Amino acid sequence: MKLENYIKRILEREYTPSISILVSYKDQVVYKKTFGYLNVVGSKIKATNKTIYDLASLTKPLVIAPLILFLLQNKEIKLGDNVNKFFPEFNFDFTILNLLIHTSGLPGWIPFYAYNRDYLDVFNLIRENRKASKRVVYSCVGYILLSFIINKVINGDFRELYDELFIKKLKLRRTFLKVPEKFKKECAATENGSKYEKEMVKKMFPKLFKNIKWREYLIQGETHDNNAYYCGGCAGNAGLFSDIEDMNVLLNEFKVDNAIILKPEYVKLFYENFTPCKISHRTIGFKLNSSIITSGGKYLSKQSIGHNGFTGTSMWIDPIKELDIIVLTNRIHPRYKTLNFNRIRRHIHKLISKELIRRDYCK
Repeated sequence: MKLENYIKRILEREYTPSISILVSYKDQVVYKKTFGYLNVVGSKIKATNKTIYDLASLTKPLVIAPLILFLLQNKEIKLGDNVNKFFPEFNFDFTILNLLIHTSGLPGWIPFYAYNRDYLDVFNLIRENRKASKRVVYSCVGYILLSFIINKVINGDFRELYDELFIKKLKLRRTFLKVPEKFKKECAATENGSKYEKEMVKKMFPKLFKNIKWREYLIQGETHDNNAYYCGGCAGNAGLFSDIEDMNVLLNEFKVDNAIILKPEYVKLFYENFTPCKISHRTIGFKLNSSIITSGGKYLSKQSIGHNGFTGTSMWIDPIKELDIIVLTNRIHPRYKTLNFNRIRRHIHKLISKELIRRDYCK
């Protein structure tokens, strides 16, 4: 099988120590397999279909975006609400929708944890770029702010709301916003220390570098992203953990005919292009495959929605082909490697399309 031969080459070249793939066609799982090792430091530990991965930025579309739409469905917010409605102390002029589709003008990333103050206080130091607001600028900062907006609206913690609304209701057994101690060894390890983020801070925020107490150990069962880690494990931009089987259940909530938590008219917003004139086509939480800079590739329809995670994770839902592809890896273990991982994702999608969905049992 060409797909599995390709996966074996990826592992042999050490592009990632493990890879877990689930393919669903017409709501039926047609392929589910995991390769490699969840940890290669010391004794190698094999990964399985039950291995839990740090989903990194998949937190944005799978946690924050549906929670925002739930509040919209309950008439507690509007997409056009200005952020000043919730935090009048901030000198910002953009809406919830701008945050969701990355057109707020906020910077892509800053190390909140380096300021030695509450994350909300750090927003007072940030200035939006009005020129940047005219284009799509992918922003972790924006989704961190969205998590605080959710907290303000519900007068509580978005993590608890997500746990009640999605994890418990969907009976997800291996999905967490903070991994319990007993499950940590079942998680795919990521970086050995925080070398990648250290270099970012040293380059971009040298004056703040001395303020940080870095994690100098193998990161496993803790979110790799430091903004999320120092904010209790999840900060809206990252922090979600899951395995391929739970994710397959969760993805049903992003399909018009399958969702049980959001009404169809709200699920449709995950597929609506809110940035048609931009290079990057963005929906609520997701990227559309209609733009050329996606990991979806030409073998998925242009109506497909998906997202990547820094740790090497990705998911795509193709409503035209009725195809879902989940690819989970820990490509930054034991260290970050510079390579075009989107090209790998696209080739995997190509092989899946050619070898799996054309088979008789998938028709």
